[in-house]
Amino acid sequence: MVSPEFVAFFTQLFVITFGVAAGFLISFKLLWPKVEAYMLRLQALRQNRYGSKAFQQLRFAAYERLLLLVHRMDPKEVMLRNHDESNPVQVFVRRLTQDIESEYQHNLAQQLYVSDAAWHYVSKLKEDTLQLLRHAAAAIPEESPLDHYIAAVLQHVSELEENPYQAAQKLLKKELSR
Repeated sequence: MVSPEFVAFFTQLFVITFGVAAGFLISFKLLWPKVEAYMLRLQALRQNRYGSKAFQQLRFAAYERLLLLVHRMDPKEVMLRNHDESNPVQVFVRRLTQDIESEYQHNLAQQLYVSDAAWHYVSKLKEDTLQLLRHAAAAIPEESPLDHYIAAVLQHVSELEENPYQAAQKLLKKELSR
């Protein structure tokens, strides 16, 4: 037969074990939502870190493309790419403006990844370049040789206090380093 002390001992052991298990279960139920929320926050931070790396890469690529756009909009470069002695000045100017507009349209989405100031500067540079090309064409006689037009454009750019294309490149590089 089992002694009453033995039964009392196991009864107390069962009550204590059950109490501890019930305490752990209640604690788990109360604390789990907080632990789960903390784990979700950590996961979101990890994803955000990876997302920001991807965004950084897109941002770098956008500034790189805008630097290239500014270089390609430079009158020396655009005139060199489109130079054809057989074209009259008006046709040449039309080709230059189409080339610049095409380059700009091709890079339009880059504004999503660069600052508003950088995009505004590049847009204004494009408009100023188109205006320069058109005004230079209007300022020379209609039947002038293409070389006179090219000389007039390059003369105007060289007379500026600061080369706007180099200034734009400096601005973009400065913004990228932030």
